[in-house]
Amino acid sequence: MSEVLQITSPSVSKAQKREYDNINELPDEVLISILARMPMKEAARTSVLSRRWKKLWTYHPYLVFDGSNSLRGIHSRSEQVLESEQFKYLNWVNDVLESHHDAAIDEFKIRFYLDQCYQSDIDDWVRFAFGKKVQIFELDLSSSRVISHVQDSGYELCSHTLHFQTPLSLTSLVLKQVRVSGEVLENLLSNSPFLERLCIGASTSLVHLRLAGPSLCLTYLEITACARMKSLELDAPNLLSLKYSGQNIEIRFIEVPNLAELFIGGMFVETCTRSYLLPLVPTFASQLQKLVLEMRVDERKMKLFEYPILTQLKELELQVRARDHDSLLCLTSLINASPSLNQLSLELSWSKSYTRRRVMKVKRHHYNLKEVETRGFVGGMVDTEFCTYLVENAIMLEKMRIDPFTKNEKGGGNCFKAERAKAARVRAEDLRSKYGVEDKLVIL
Repeated sequence: MSEVLQITSPSVSKAQKREYDNINELPDEVLISILARMPMKEAARTSVLSRRWKKLWTYHPYLVFDGSNSLRGIHSRSEQVLESEQFKYLNWVNDVLESHHDAAIDEFKIRFYLDQCYQSDIDDWVRFAFGKKVQIFELDLSSSRVISHVQDSGYELCSHTLHFQTPLSLTSLVLKQVRVSGEVLENLLSNSPFLERLCIGASTSLVHLRLAGPSLCLTYLEITACARMKSLELDAPNLLSLKYSGQNIEIRFIEVPNLAELFIGGMFVETCTRSYLLPLVPTFASQLQKLVLEMRVDERKMKLFEYPILTQLKELELQVRARDHDSLLCLTSLINASPSLNQLSLELSWSKSYTRRRVMKVKRHHYNLKEVETRGFVGGMVDTEFCTYLVENAIMLEKMRIDPFTKNEKGGGNCFKAERAKAARVRAEDLRSKYGVEDKLVIL
Protein backbone atom coordinates (compact mmCIF):
# COMPACT_ATOMS: atom_id res chain seq x y z
CA MET A 1 0.00 0.00 0.00
CA SER A 2 3.01 2.36 0.27
CA GLU A 3 2.95 2.73 -3.55
CA VAL A 4 -0.76 3.55 -3.45
CA LEU A 5 -0.15 6.35 -0.98
CA GLN A 6 2.47 7.88 -3.26
CA ILE A 7 0.59 7.52 -6.57
CA THR A 8 -0.08 11.26 -6.91
CA SER A 9 3.64 12.00 -7.19
CA PRO A 10 4.71 13.01 -10.74
CA SER A 11 7.73 10.75 -10.48
CA VAL A 12 5.78 7.46 -10.35
CA SER A 13 6.33 5.03 -13.19
CA LYS A 14 3.75 3.75 -15.68
CA ALA A 15 3.99 0.33 -14.02
CA GLN A 16 3.06 1.87 -10.66
CA LYS A 17 0.11 3.67 -12.28
CA ARG A 18 -1.08 0.41 -13.83
CA GLU A 19 -0.79 -1.25 -10.41
CA TYR A 20 -2.84 1.59 -8.94
CA ASP A 21 -5.48 1.14 -11.65
CA ASN A 22 -5.63 -2.59 -10.90
CA ILE A 23 -6.11 -1.91 -7.20
CA ASN A 24 -8.71 0.74 -7.95
CA GLU A 25 -10.79 -1.79 -9.88
CA LEU A 26 -11.26 -3.90 -6.75
CA PRO A 27 -14.66 -3.69 -5.01
CA ASP A 28 -15.01 -1.49 -1.93
CA GLU A 29 -15.26 -4.48 0.42
CA VAL A 30 -11.83 -5.73 -0.68
CA LEU A 31 -10.23 -2.28 -0.42
CA ILE A 32 -11.67 -1.80 3.08
CA SER A 33 -10.27 -5.20 4.03
CA ILE A 34 -6.83 -4.05 2.81
CA LEU A 35 -7.08 -0.76 4.71
CA ALA A 36 -8.05 -2.69 7.86
CA ARG A 37 -4.59 -4.25 7.83
CA MET A 38 -2.99 -0.82 8.06
CA PRO A 39 -2.68 1.45 11.12
CA MET A 40 -5.64 3.81 11.23
CA LYS A 41 -3.56 6.95 10.63
CA GLU A 42 -1.95 5.40 7.55
CA ALA A 43 -5.33 4.29 6.26
CA ALA A 44 -6.67 7.84 6.68
CA ARG A 45 -3.92 9.17 4.40
CA THR A 46 -5.45 7.31 1.45
CA SER A 47 -8.37 9.77 1.50
CA VAL A 48 -6.35 12.15 -0.72
CA LEU A 49 -6.09 9.67 -3.61
CA SER A 50 -9.47 10.27 -5.18
CA ARG A 51 -13.14 10.95 -4.48
CA ARG A 52 -13.76 7.23 -4.13
CA TRP A 53 -10.92 6.76 -1.62
CA LYS A 54 -12.02 9.74 0.45
CA LYS A 55 -14.46 7.73 2.56
CA LEU A 56 -13.10 4.19 2.34
CA TRP A 57 -10.90 4.59 5.43
CA THR A 58 -13.94 5.67 7.48
CA TYR A 59 -15.04 2.02 7.49
CA HIS A 60 -11.87 0.98 9.34
CA PRO A 61 -12.87 -1.66 11.95
CA TYR A 62 -9.90 -1.10 14.29
CA LEU A 63 -10.05 2.31 15.98
CA VAL A 64 -6.85 2.46 18.02
CA PHE A 65 -6.06 5.91 19.44
CA ASP A 66 -2.64 5.42 21.00
CA GLY A 67 -1.31 8.76 22.20
CA SER A 68 1.05 7.31 24.80
CA ASN A 69 4.18 8.43 22.92
CA SER A 70 3.20 12.09 23.19
CA LEU A 71 2.99 11.68 26.99
CA ARG A 72 6.70 10.93 27.36
CA GLY A 73 8.41 13.69 29.29
CA ILE A 74 5.18 15.62 29.93
CA HIS A 75 5.35 14.93 33.68
CA SER A 76 8.40 17.21 33.88
CA ARG A 77 6.81 20.02 31.84
CA SER A 78 4.08 22.57 32.51
CA GLU A 79 0.37 21.98 32.86
CA GLN A 80 -0.16 24.14 29.78
CA VAL A 81 1.83 21.65 27.69
CA LEU A 82 -0.27 18.76 29.02
CA GLU A 83 -3.53 20.61 28.33
CA SER A 84 -2.38 21.38 24.80
CA GLU A 85 -1.62 17.70 24.14
CA GLN A 86 -4.96 16.69 25.64
CA PHE A 87 -6.78 19.16 23.39
CA LYS A 88 -5.01 17.74 20.30
CA TYR A 89 -5.87 14.21 21.35
CA LEU A 90 -9.56 15.01 21.92
CA ASN A 91 -9.82 16.64 18.50
CA TRP A 92 -8.17 13.64 16.85
CA VAL A 93 -10.56 11.14 18.44
CA ASN A 94 -13.67 13.26 17.90
CA ASP A 95 -12.82 14.00 14.25
CA VAL A 96 -12.37 10.30 13.47
CA LEU A 97 -15.57 9.28 15.24
CA GLU A 98 -17.57 11.94 13.39
CA SER A 99 -16.21 10.60 10.08
CA HIS A 100 -16.71 6.91 10.81
CA HIS A 101 -19.45 5.23 8.78
CA ASP A 102 -19.39 1.50 9.50
CA ALA A 103 -22.19 0.00 11.59
CA ALA A 104 -19.80 -2.17 13.60
CA ILE A 105 -16.19 -2.07 14.82
CA ASP A 106 -13.93 -4.83 16.07
CA GLU A 107 -11.59 -2.82 18.31
CA PHE A 108 -11.74 0.51 20.10
CA LYS A 109 -8.73 1.58 22.18
CA ILE A 110 -8.02 4.84 24.02
CA ARG A 111 -4.48 5.27 25.38
CA PHE A 112 -3.86 8.72 26.82
CA TYR A 113 -3.94 10.53 30.17
CA LEU A 114 -7.35 12.15 30.63
CA ASP A 115 -9.14 12.90 33.90
CA GLN A 116 -12.69 13.79 34.97
CA CYS A 117 -12.45 17.16 33.20
CA TYR A 118 -13.12 15.20 30.01
CA GLN A 119 -15.97 13.10 31.43
CA SER A 120 -18.49 14.15 28.78
CA ASP A 121 -16.19 13.40 25.81
CA ILE A 122 -15.17 10.01 27.19
CA ASP A 123 -18.81 9.12 27.91
CA ASP A 124 -19.58 9.83 24.26
CA TRP A 125 -16.68 7.60 23.15
CA VAL A 126 -17.91 4.74 25.34
CA ARG A 127 -21.44 5.04 23.95
CA PHE A 128 -20.09 5.22 20.41
CA ALA A 129 -17.99 2.07 20.79
CA PHE A 130 -20.64 -0.01 22.54
CA GLY A 131 -23.28 1.23 20.12
CA LYS A 132 -21.09 0.00 17.26
CA LYS A 133 -21.05 -3.51 18.79
CA VAL A 134 -17.35 -3.32 19.66
CA GLN A 135 -15.72 -6.60 20.61
CA ILE A 136 -12.38 -5.46 22.05
CA PHE A 137 -12.59 -2.31 24.20
CA GLU A 138 -9.71 -0.64 26.03
CA LEU A 139 -9.81 2.57 28.04
CA ASP A 140 -6.30 3.29 29.34
CA LEU A 141 -6.19 6.74 30.91
CA SER A 142 -2.99 6.19 32.89
CA SER A 143 0.17 8.27 32.88
CA SER A 144 3.54 8.05 34.62
CA ARG A 145 2.85 11.47 36.16
CA VAL A 146 -0.11 10.17 38.19
CA ILE A 147 0.30 6.41 38.49
CA SER A 148 2.36 6.59 41.67
CA HIS A 149 -0.43 7.71 44.00
CA VAL A 150 -4.14 7.29 44.52
CA GLN A 151 -6.21 9.38 42.13
CA ASP A 152 -9.78 10.46 42.87
CA SER A 153 -9.88 12.91 39.97
CA GLY A 154 -10.02 10.29 37.25
CA TYR A 155 -12.78 9.55 34.77
CA GLU A 156 -15.71 7.62 36.28
CA LEU A 157 -17.51 4.95 34.29
CA CYS A 158 -21.11 5.23 35.45
CA SER A 159 -24.11 2.95 34.99
CA HIS A 160 -26.07 5.58 33.04
CA THR A 161 -23.33 5.62 30.39
CA LEU A 162 -23.79 1.86 29.90
CA HIS A 163 -27.56 1.86 29.44
CA PHE A 164 -28.26 -0.29 26.35
CA GLN A 165 -31.34 -2.14 25.18
CA THR A 166 -29.53 -5.20 23.78
CA PRO A 167 -26.64 -7.36 25.07
CA LEU A 168 -23.14 -6.09 24.32
CA SER A 169 -20.76 -7.84 21.91
CA LEU A 170 -17.70 -7.46 24.15
CA THR A 171 -15.11 -10.23 24.24
CA SER A 172 -12.35 -8.20 25.93
CA LEU A 173 -12.57 -5.24 28.34
CA VAL A 174 -9.55 -3.30 29.67
CA LEU A 175 -9.99 -0.35 32.05
CA LYS A 176 -6.90 1.40 33.47
CA GLN A 177 -7.07 4.35 35.82
CA VAL A 178 -10.82 4.43 35.36
CA ARG A 179 -13.01 4.82 38.44
CA VAL A 180 -15.45 1.95 38.21
CA SER A 181 -17.36 0.30 41.06
CA GLY A 182 -17.97 -3.39 41.58
CA GLU A 183 -21.70 -2.84 41.02
CA VAL A 184 -21.11 -1.24 37.61
CA LEU A 185 -18.72 -4.02 36.60
CA GLU A 186 -21.15 -6.73 37.69
CA ASN A 187 -23.96 -5.12 35.68
CA LEU A 188 -21.66 -4.77 32.72
CA LEU A 189 -20.70 -8.44 32.86
CA SER A 190 -24.32 -9.52 33.19
CA ASN A 191 -24.98 -7.72 29.91
CA SER A 192 -21.88 -9.10 28.16
CA PRO A 193 -22.57 -12.79 27.41
CA PHE A 194 -19.42 -13.18 25.28
CA LEU A 195 -16.88 -11.47 27.56
CA GLU A 196 -13.78 -13.65 28.00
CA ARG A 197 -11.12 -11.18 29.17
CA LEU A 198 -11.41 -8.54 31.92
CA CYS A 199 -8.52 -6.31 33.09
CA ILE A 200 -8.92 -3.60 35.73
CA GLY A 201 -5.97 -1.43 36.80
CA ALA A 202 -5.57 1.45 39.28
CA SER A 203 -9.27 1.94 39.99
CA THR A 204 -9.91 3.81 43.25
CA SER A 205 -13.64 3.04 43.17
CA LEU A 206 -13.35 -0.75 43.11
CA VAL A 207 -13.87 -2.10 46.65
CA HIS A 208 -15.91 -5.30 46.38
CA LEU A 209 -16.31 -7.44 43.28
CA ARG A 210 -18.36 -10.58 42.83
CA LEU A 211 -18.09 -12.52 39.58
CA ALA A 212 -20.55 -15.37 39.51
CA GLY A 213 -22.94 -17.31 37.34
CA PRO A 214 -22.99 -20.46 35.20
CA SER A 215 -23.34 -18.36 32.03
CA LEU A 216 -20.16 -16.38 32.80
CA CYS A 217 -17.76 -16.86 29.86
CA LEU A 218 -14.83 -15.14 31.58
CA THR A 219 -11.55 -17.05 31.05
CA TYR A 220 -9.01 -14.36 32.08
CA LEU A 221 -9.23 -11.92 35.01
CA GLU A 222 -6.61 -9.33 35.92
CA ILE A 223 -6.87 -6.84 38.80
CA THR A 224 -3.85 -4.67 39.65
CA ALA A 225 -3.11 -1.64 41.85
CA CYS A 226 -6.69 -1.07 43.04
CA ALA A 227 -5.71 0.62 46.29
CA ARG A 228 -9.09 0.46 48.06
CA MET A 229 -10.12 -3.04 47.10
CA LYS A 230 -11.17 -5.29 49.99
CA SER A 231 -12.75 -8.45 48.58
CA LEU A 232 -13.09 -10.59 45.47
CA GLU A 233 -15.53 -13.50 45.11
CA LEU A 234 -15.15 -15.92 42.21
CA ASP A 235 -17.77 -18.37 41.06
CA ALA A 236 -16.48 -18.66 37.51
CA PRO A 237 -16.66 -22.12 35.92
CA ASN A 238 -14.75 -21.07 32.78
CA LEU A 239 -11.96 -19.07 34.45
CA LEU A 240 -8.54 -20.31 33.29
CA SER A 241 -6.21 -17.55 34.48
CA LEU A 242 -6.24 -15.12 37.42
CA LYS A 243 -3.81 -12.26 38.07
CA TYR A 244 -4.04 -10.19 41.23
CA SER A 245 -1.44 -7.68 42.40
CA GLY A 246 -2.10 -5.07 45.04
CA GLN A 247 -3.29 -4.64 48.61
CA ASN A 248 -4.05 -7.51 50.94
CA ILE A 249 -7.67 -8.54 50.29
CA GLU A 250 -10.01 -11.44 50.87
CA ILE A 251 -10.45 -13.73 47.88
CA ARG A 252 -13.20 -16.34 47.99
CA PHE A 253 -12.89 -19.17 45.48
CA ILE A 254 -16.42 -20.55 45.30
CA GLU A 255 -16.16 -22.55 42.08
CA VAL A 256 -13.13 -22.38 39.78
CA PRO A 257 -12.90 -25.90 38.33
CA ASN A 258 -10.74 -24.86 35.35
CA LEU A 259 -8.32 -22.42 36.99
CA ALA A 260 -4.88 -23.40 35.65
CA GLU A 261 -2.80 -20.19 35.89
CA LEU A 262 -2.35 -17.98 38.96
CA PHE A 263 -0.35 -14.75 39.35
CA ILE A 264 -0.13 -12.99 42.71
CA GLY A 265 1.95 -9.97 43.63
CA GLY A 266 2.17 -6.67 45.45
CA MET A 267 1.56 -6.44 49.18
CA PHE A 268 -0.98 -9.26 48.83
CA VAL A 269 1.69 -11.88 48.20
CA GLU A 270 3.48 -11.01 51.44
CA THR A 271 0.47 -12.10 53.48
CA CYS A 272 -1.38 -14.59 51.32
CA THR A 273 1.45 -17.04 50.83
CA ARG A 274 2.04 -17.12 54.56
CA SER A 275 -1.43 -17.29 56.05
CA TYR A 276 -4.26 -16.84 53.61
CA LEU A 277 -3.81 -18.37 50.17
CA LEU A 278 -2.14 -21.59 51.22
CA PRO A 279 -5.20 -22.97 53.03
CA LEU A 280 -7.24 -22.27 49.86
CA VAL A 281 -4.83 -23.54 47.22
CA PRO A 282 -5.53 -27.22 47.97
CA THR A 283 -9.03 -26.68 46.54
CA PHE A 284 -7.48 -26.25 43.09
CA ALA A 285 -3.87 -27.41 43.66
CA SER A 286 -4.45 -30.52 41.58
CA GLN A 287 -5.33 -28.42 38.50
CA LEU A 288 -2.86 -25.51 38.75
CA GLN A 289 -0.35 -25.68 35.89
CA LYS A 290 1.36 -22.27 36.04
CA LEU A 291 2.18 -20.13 39.09
CA VAL A 292 3.74 -16.64 39.04
CA LEU A 293 4.84 -15.00 42.30
CA GLU A 294 6.01 -11.39 42.53
CA MET A 295 7.70 -11.22 45.90
CA ARG A 296 10.37 -9.88 48.21
CA VAL A 297 12.61 -12.50 49.77
CA ASP A 298 12.18 -12.78 53.55
CA GLU A 299 14.04 -15.88 54.69
CA ARG A 300 12.78 -15.86 58.27
CA LYS A 301 9.13 -15.82 57.23
CA MET A 302 9.52 -18.16 54.26
CA LYS A 303 11.13 -20.85 56.38
CA LEU A 304 7.75 -21.18 58.13
CA PHE A 305 5.86 -21.79 54.87
CA GLU A 306 4.28 -25.17 54.32
CA TYR A 307 3.42 -25.37 50.65
CA PRO A 308 0.65 -27.68 49.44
CA ILE A 309 1.67 -30.28 46.88
CA LEU A 310 1.07 -28.79 43.44
CA THR A 311 0.82 -32.04 41.54
CA GLN A 312 0.17 -30.59 38.06
CA LEU A 313 2.35 -27.49 38.21
CA LYS A 314 4.51 -27.36 35.07
CA GLU A 315 5.68 -23.72 35.05
CA LEU A 316 6.88 -21.62 37.98
CA GLU A 317 7.91 -17.97 37.53
CA LEU A 318 9.44 -16.06 40.43
CA GLN A 319 9.79 -12.28 40.19
CA VAL A 320 12.00 -11.63 43.19
CA ARG A 321 13.39 -8.57 44.96
CA ALA A 322 16.46 -9.44 47.00
CA ARG A 323 19.71 -8.10 48.42
CA ASP A 324 23.01 -9.83 47.89
CA HIS A 325 23.16 -11.22 51.44
CA ASP A 326 19.73 -12.86 51.03
CA SER A 327 19.48 -16.49 50.02
CA LEU A 328 17.05 -17.75 47.40
CA LEU A 329 17.46 -21.27 48.73
CA CYS A 330 14.39 -20.61 50.89
CA LEU A 331 12.44 -20.99 47.62
CA THR A 332 13.56 -24.57 47.14
CA SER A 333 10.72 -25.91 49.31
CA LEU A 334 8.24 -24.47 46.78
CA ILE A 335 10.14 -26.15 43.94
CA ASN A 336 10.15 -29.35 45.95
CA ALA A 337 6.37 -29.11 46.41
CA SER A 338 5.99 -29.16 42.61
CA PRO A 339 6.96 -32.71 41.57
CA SER A 340 5.91 -32.23 37.91
CA LEU A 341 7.73 -28.90 37.48
CA ASN A 342 9.26 -28.68 34.02
CA GLN A 343 10.13 -24.97 33.60
CA LEU A 344 11.48 -22.53 36.18
CA SER A 345 11.95 -18.82 35.52
CA LEU A 346 13.61 -16.40 37.94
CA GLU A 347 13.67 -12.63 37.43
CA LEU A 348 15.84 -10.91 40.00
CA SER A 349 15.70 -7.27 41.06
CA TRP A 350 18.95 -7.06 42.97
CA SER A 351 20.42 -4.54 45.38
CA LYS A 352 23.93 -4.60 46.79
CA SER A 353 24.53 -5.34 50.45
CA TYR A 354 27.69 -5.01 52.54
CA THR A 355 26.57 -7.72 54.95
CA ARG A 356 28.63 -10.87 54.47
CA ARG A 357 27.57 -14.49 54.94
CA ARG A 358 28.74 -17.94 54.00
CA VAL A 359 27.59 -19.75 50.87
CA MET A 360 24.96 -22.33 51.81
CA LYS A 361 24.40 -25.81 50.42
CA VAL A 362 21.06 -27.63 50.15
CA LYS A 363 20.53 -31.05 48.63
CA ARG A 364 17.06 -31.72 47.18
CA HIS A 365 16.91 -33.57 43.90
CA HIS A 366 14.35 -32.47 41.28
CA TYR A 367 13.61 -35.14 38.72
CA ASN A 368 11.41 -33.36 36.13
CA LEU A 369 12.93 -29.88 35.95
CA LYS A 370 14.36 -29.50 32.43
CA GLU A 371 14.48 -25.76 31.64
CA VAL A 372 15.70 -22.90 33.83
CA GLU A 373 15.86 -19.21 32.95
CA THR A 374 17.47 -16.54 35.12
CA ARG A 375 16.96 -12.88 34.17
CA GLY A 376 18.73 -10.01 35.93
CA PHE A 377 21.76 -12.22 36.73
CA VAL A 378 24.60 -10.22 38.32
CA GLY A 379 26.91 -13.01 39.44
CA GLY A 380 26.66 -12.13 43.11
CA MET A 381 26.24 -14.57 45.94
CA VAL A 382 22.43 -14.46 45.82
CA ASP A 383 22.03 -15.67 42.21
CA THR A 384 25.21 -17.70 41.81
CA GLU A 385 24.28 -19.76 44.87
CA PHE A 386 20.80 -20.43 43.47
CA CYS A 387 22.05 -21.36 39.97
CA THR A 388 24.66 -23.66 41.52
CA TYR A 389 21.93 -25.38 43.52
CA LEU A 390 19.90 -26.00 40.37
CA VAL A 391 22.89 -27.33 38.41
CA GLU A 392 23.65 -29.76 41.21
CA ASN A 393 20.07 -30.89 41.97
CA ALA A 394 18.06 -30.73 38.73
CA ILE A 395 18.86 -34.27 37.59
CA MET A 396 17.18 -33.94 34.17
CA LEU A 397 18.31 -30.37 33.40
CA GLU A 398 18.56 -29.80 29.65
CA LYS A 399 18.93 -26.02 29.35
CA MET A 400 19.84 -23.13 31.65
CA ARG A 401 19.58 -19.62 30.18
CA ILE A 402 21.31 -16.79 31.99
CA ASP A 403 20.46 -13.21 31.01
CA PRO A 404 22.09 -10.21 32.76
CA PHE A 405 19.08 -8.04 31.90
CA THR A 406 15.53 -8.12 33.21
CA LYS A 407 12.63 -7.74 30.78
CA ASN A 408 12.34 -4.02 31.60
CA GLU A 409 16.05 -3.44 30.98
CA LYS A 410 16.07 -4.92 27.48
CA GLY A 411 17.09 -2.47 24.79
CA GLY A 412 18.42 0.13 27.22
CA GLY A 413 21.59 2.09 26.47
CA ASN A 414 22.73 2.62 30.06
CA CYS A 415 26.55 2.33 30.17
CA PHE A 416 26.60 1.22 33.82
CA LYS A 417 24.17 -1.61 33.10
CA ALA A 418 26.20 -2.64 30.06
CA GLU A 419 29.36 -2.88 32.19
CA ARG A 420 27.46 -4.79 34.87
CA ALA A 421 26.15 -7.21 32.25
CA LYS A 422 29.67 -7.78 30.90
CA ALA A 423 30.96 -8.66 34.37
CA ALA A 424 27.93 -10.91 35.00
CA ARG A 425 28.63 -12.90 31.83
CA VAL A 426 32.22 -13.52 32.99
CA ARG A 427 30.93 -14.88 36.32
CA ALA A 428 28.37 -17.04 34.53
CA GLU A 429 31.20 -18.59 32.50
CA ASP A 430 32.68 -19.76 35.80
CA LEU A 431 29.61 -21.96 36.26
CA ARG A 432 30.21 -23.49 32.86
CA SER A 433 33.82 -24.38 33.55
CA LYS A 434 33.30 -25.49 37.16
CA TYR A 435 30.33 -27.84 36.59
CA GLY A 436 30.95 -28.99 33.02
CA VAL A 437 27.62 -27.78 31.63
CA GLU A 438 28.96 -26.54 28.29
CA ASP A 439 26.06 -27.83 26.20
CA LYS A 440 23.38 -26.90 28.75
CA LEU A 441 24.33 -23.34 29.68
CA VAL A 442 23.23 -20.47 27.38
CA ILE A 443 24.56 -17.03 28.35
CA LEU A 444 22.73 -14.15 26.64
